[in-house]
This record gives sequence, structure tokens and C-alpha cells, in this order.
Amino acid sequence: MNKTGIFLCACPSSGFAFDLEKDAQVMDLPNSVLYSQKYLCSQKGLKFLCDRVEEDELDRVLIMACAEDVHRNTFNKLPQLKKIGIGYIDINKVTDKEGLLDILKERLKEDGGQFPKEERMIKEVLIVGGGVGGVQAALDIAQAGYKVYVVESTLSIGGIMAQLDKTFPTMDCSICILGPKLVDVSKDLNIELITNARITNITGDAGNFNAEIEVRPRYVDMKKCNGCSACVEVCPVILPNEWDLNLKPRKCIYVMFAQSVPLRYTIDKEKCIECGLCTKVCELDAINLSEEPKTLTLKVGAIIVSTGTKTFDASRKGQYGYGRIRNVFTNIEFERIICASGPTSGELIRPDGKHIKKVAFIQCVGSRDVHFHEYCSVYCCLASIKEGRLVMEHEPDAEVWIFYNDLRAFGKGFEELYVRSEKEGMKFIKGLPGEITENTDTGDPIVLFEDTKTGKVSEVAFDMVVLAVALEPSEETTRLAEILDLETDRHGFIRSLHPASRPLETLRKGIYLAGTCQGPKDIPETVSQASGAAAKVCTLFSK
Repeated sequence: MNKTGIFLCACPSSGFAFDLEKDAQVMDLPNSVLYSQKYLCSQKGLKFLCDRVEEDELDRVLIMACAEDVHRNTFNKLPQLKKIGIGYIDINKVTDKEGLLDILKERLKEDGGQFPKEERMIKEVLIVGGGVGGVQAALDIAQAGYKVYVVESTLSIGGIMAQLDKTFPTMDCSICILGPKLVDVSKDLNIELITNARITNITGDAGNFNAEIEVRPRYVDMKKCNGCSACVEVCPVILPNEWDLNLKPRKCIYVMFAQSVPLRYTIDKEKCIECGLCTKVCELDAINLSEEPKTLTLKVGAIIVSTGTKTFDASRKGQYGYGRIRNVFTNIEFERIICASGPTSGELIRPDGKHIKKVAFIQCVGSRDVHFHEYCSVYCCLASIKEGRLVMEHEPDAEVWIFYNDLRAFGKGFEELYVRSEKEGMKFIKGLPGEITENTDTGDPIVLFEDTKTGKVSEVAFDMVVLAVALEPSEETTRLAEILDLETDRHGFIRSLHPASRPLETLRKGIYLAGTCQGPKDIPETVSQASGAAAKVCTLFSK
């Protein structure tokens, strides 16, 4: 019969006190020896553990300490433990000794005193989310030689970064940086893209996850369509284009944007009048209006959650008039307006045709606000400075005002960009406006504010007001956290195993995080985290 050593880490963080001599007699666990050691993960504790294994000739070890993921590698690397069975119990989840006794008896009965069986590691990866984080992780893992599945809920990979005009602090063209990465993903033989799809269920553990995926119909055969756009030219149905925040039209059959990957068309079936014109002009016979949803099942060894974020609904901040006042926009809408591929082809004009000469940027709309989100959304200060510089590039004599709580220009090159912008004439007003009204004759928004540095209250008319809106957890992040049984914080973002020492891992081994699914971040930090998560996966697969 195998002899089991049960080791209790008597750390001050344990949920209850334990008297070894007294309580060991009460527990009466057959073929087992109970040990207690303060700070089991310390050098002294590890030596105690190894000595007991050798001197007491233990066949297996059950460790009652912090969550398994926190110190698993610390114990597993010990030579004395490599050849015997090891089990773990999270002591922080045990509230009393009676509960601990029940857990111990169940574990010993469940394991039957046998060594744990090794299971085959499936060295394929599922990445949920195809933004810049998911794309970077996929490329890194594929380059290491492993198979990658990227599941994206929209029609194309690229995410929010693909909507931006420029990126800070270098002011490079956003799609010029991202586009080649999207193409690389589409051409890599180790990467399989599954777009317009959603995860419906995931079961299993590290090394052997089973993922069920629903692929929604496009009503265009992906294998036949070559993206020629002949169908678009004859489609008579014109709709608002969601990609351009409804500021520009699109047809009923469309691609998300010009650089979409995959570059395959989709029919908006709810708005389609089924005139049949697209079917007639498609020489490849790719149109299929009777297409049904499909279900895929994937077996993977690791999962990276990179589900991204969504932006705060600015209409909830009623005093700023978003949705009521014609020329109040969010910063994402402004990005599309000023982008060369956007609704105005990059010309700095309002929807009514007036050229923009005076713009106000308002910070912290939904962020750092006890009524909405108390946290800082990180990206907003530099994004507004960047957008203000774009205004000044388009109109050298334009006025740019930025209203702020506190400017947080942390990051490489960020402070320098702020200082340079102020020297070049950008106005920074410390104090958030109290209200925005509208001149109904001209359509100009009028900003009422107090400059807290001078105490002066003013009303100033602008051609346009741009709101820097908060970042929130996306619906997909919330839904996936429930499917994967991952813990979320009070704001709804997914918690990492430890924010300082294990920021890319979760409480479930084999599931990693990248990007804004765990909190607001800018593009450089998201890309860094994605490469880090990819490295974690490769390390897991190398064992």
C-alpha cells in the first residue's frame, strides 16, 4: 500500500489555526502521515519536505498550501518529488478543520493511493480574439512551430487598432503597421482563422481542452469568393457602415474594411431584399442565401484570451449632449473622420461640410467618475494629444483645446509628445466642462467650463467637441469569463493569477491573458503582453 505524506503549509495567511499533534489524531487518515511546516515554499520548508520524502520513504505527497498555480513549479522542480505522485489542495479555500478532513478523505479515496497518470499534451493553441493582441500572439506561437486557431467574433481580424488613423507617440499610420501582420496571419500555414464565430463551450484542462465553436453564416462561400467586389457594384441596398461609426454608407453585401483579413464578402441577411442581382453577376457561384450556422469542435492544449474591449456609451454622460448635439463626437468617431480611408477621405470637415478650425477634446468621459467607472482608462490622454496634433497638421492655424483632470503621459516618448504639443500651441485647460450646449443656427457646440488654475468661468464655441471615452469589458470578455470559470474584478475585467508576479496567467493552468480583457491598456502594452502570453504557451508545450 502506498504511503502518503500530507504537508500543511502553516503560513500566517492560512484560513485557520492547526494543532498538528492534536488534530492529526482526530483525522485518522489511513496510510498517511501528516506534517506541518511554516512557509513550506521557503528554502527551509522545501528542505523539510525533501527530507521527509526520503527519510520516511513516502510514495506520494499531498500539499496543502496556496493555489496550485502559484507555487506549482516551486514544488515540481524538486528532484525528490519528480518520481512520486503530487497532489495539491488550496488551503485558502478551506474555512475549518472539519471541511479540511472531508477534502482530504475525498482526495485520498479519489486517487486510490495511485500515482497520477500522465496525459498527452495537445500542442495546439486556441486564441480567442483577433485584435492586435491576438494577432501578435498567433504569429509568435506559429513561428515556434505550433498550430494556432484564432477565433474572432467579427468578420475580420484587426480589432480597434485597424480603425485608428495614427498611433502614438511615433504618429505612424496605424493600418500601415497592423496591415502586414494581418497578411502574415492569413499566409501562415500554422494559423487557421475562424471569423464571424463565437465560443459556445470549453471543457477540459491544460494540455487537453475541448472547445465548441459556432460559425455564423456569411451567405457567401469563403472557398469560392475571391473578393472581386462585382456583387457590391450591383447591390441596390445602401445601409449605414458600422465600421465608420455610421458616418459613411455601405452596401448590403460588404467587407468590414479595405484591408480585411480574410478579404471575403458577407451578406447582411436581415436587410437583404433577395433581389438576386449578386447571384447573377458572381461568376464563381459563391452566393448561398440558404447557408446555415456550423459547429466546430477543437482540441487544444492551451488558450489565450484576447477578447479586447468596448468603449463607454457617451450618451450616458448627458450634460455633454452626445447623440443630441450634432457636432459632439467620440474619439473613435474622430479617428474615422480624420482617417484617409474614412467617411471624409481624411478631410477635416464636419458632416454639414464646415471645415474644422477649433476643436475641444474632453478627457475622462466615463473614466475616473464615481457615477460610472472609477478607474483610469490609460490611453485617453495621449490619444487626445495625438488627435489634437492631427488637427494641427491638417489645419496649421487651428485651435486645439484639451480639458483634463490630470494628464497622465506615462510611457516611452509620451511626456516628450505632451511637452512638444504644448510648445506648438495646444491649449491645456485643467478642469472638465460642466455642460455643452448648441448654437442651433450654426450647429457649433458651446462648452461651459471653469479653469481651476485661474478660477475663471467661460463659455466658448467650437467647431467640434471630441469626447475621450472610457474602455469597458466587452460582452465577449464577460461571456467567455463565465464559460471558462475565470474570476473577474468588480469592473468586469478578467483577473490574472497575480497582478505583479503572474500578470499573464489565470487561476486555470493553460489559460493565459493578453491585452484589454484584463483592463485598459494602450497598443504597445497589449503587444508586449501578447508576446509574453505566447512565450508562456511555448514554455508549457516544451515540458
